[in-house]
Amino acid sequence: MTLTVPGTQAPPCVARDMSEPTKAPQPSTGRRLPGVLAGLAVALLALASSAAAAPRDPISGGTTDLHLKKGFLRKIANNGIGIQGLGAGTVSGTKISLAVRNGKLDPNGAQGFLETRGGFKFTLGERGVPVTRLTLNTVKFAVYATVAKARMQIGTISPPSTAREGFGANLKATQMALTDKAVRRISNRLGLKRSHRLNPRRVMSNAYSTARPELVRVLPEGEATFAASGATLAKLTAKGVKPGGITALAPASAHTATSFELPLSGGTIAPDAGAGVLETSGGVQILKQAEPYSPTMRITDLWLDLKQRTGTVELEILPTPPFPGATGRTALAELSIEPDQVFTSAANRTVTIRAEARLQASAASTFNDVFNQPAPQPPPASNFVVGDPVGTFSMTIHTR
Repeated sequence: MTLTVPGTQAPPCVARDMSEPTKAPQPSTGRRLPGVLAGLAVALLALASSAAAAPRDPISGGTTDLHLKKGFLRKIANNGIGIQGLGAGTVSGTKISLAVRNGKLDPNGAQGFLETRGGFKFTLGERGVPVTRLTLNTVKFAVYATVAKARMQIGTISPPSTAREGFGANLKATQMALTDKAVRRISNRLGLKRSHRLNPRRVMSNAYSTARPELVRVLPEGEATFAASGATLAKLTAKGVKPGGITALAPASAHTATSFELPLSGGTIAPDAGAGVLETSGGVQILKQAEPYSPTMRITDLWLDLKQRTGTVELEILPTPPFPGATGRTALAELSIEPDQVFTSAANRTVTIRAEARLQASAASTFNDVFNQPAPQPPPASNFVVGDPVGTFSMTIHTR
């Protein structure tokens, strides 16, 4: 397809060209700058450092569109050069559309990179210059691509603006200027001579991207409510755990005698709750008062793995001896989350889920080993088995 939209040529833009990562300069001591300027320099460096360090969400979808400038369109049209889509890339009117394949991006500060699938090709007669694997890097203000099988920086972009769209973000850089190296390769491959060659640093387009995250950051807000299963409580009672023997460990709190609030402390989650790890703090303590010792189990820092559908905890078993004390992170339960128990609000960037938890084999064995002591042996019917219901977890997750 040949693009031939007439118009005036856009003014050339010399954008920042940073093809390699650079370290932030060290703050000035103030000896070379007056006091106010020195303070401003330090503040700007601190802001830059903070932006670079902001956590970035993994990206799994979206689009990057290049809206071609009128001056560039006139230049290629005058030379008989056309542009056509390749693979997942399409050309429509004055726009080149590329599907975002992956990347990492801070949706609030527009810091990160986006990689695309497919591409486009400059054509002139039987000659063609394919441009594929385009990568937009908003930290270096650079665009990379494979141009006729050579990987290079193809352009520089103006600092992009950003706006949130649900869990993701929209980015816009008003100018993308071609690098000298890209211009030489495209012109040479098309056989362009003298005044017909493309101009170095010519503004080719703007760049507009929509980024959809694979996972988003969980904010340390709200709680996961754990409601214990009546069947599990009955087995613990049969083993000698008296009413009041199950208590909250701060910062968790008891909601009722059989349910607890576990503060959500962080982690990640997919917008459809199909992946990610939810982290909580605090926990519960189970105490069996007995002679000559009282078995005590402290279950803290529950993590819910939404992809593996498992719950793990930090476990401490007392007293020592005969028990081992802290045993480290261990599997507790298998999770079941039905589709109708997941509610997503893109506008509020929240995910609400309800999960059923059932004992894993190792956890069932541990519960029996701990609370069957000391003698006499509890009734066999009180023994835990794999698949026993543990309870339910209900929560609304707030994301960045």
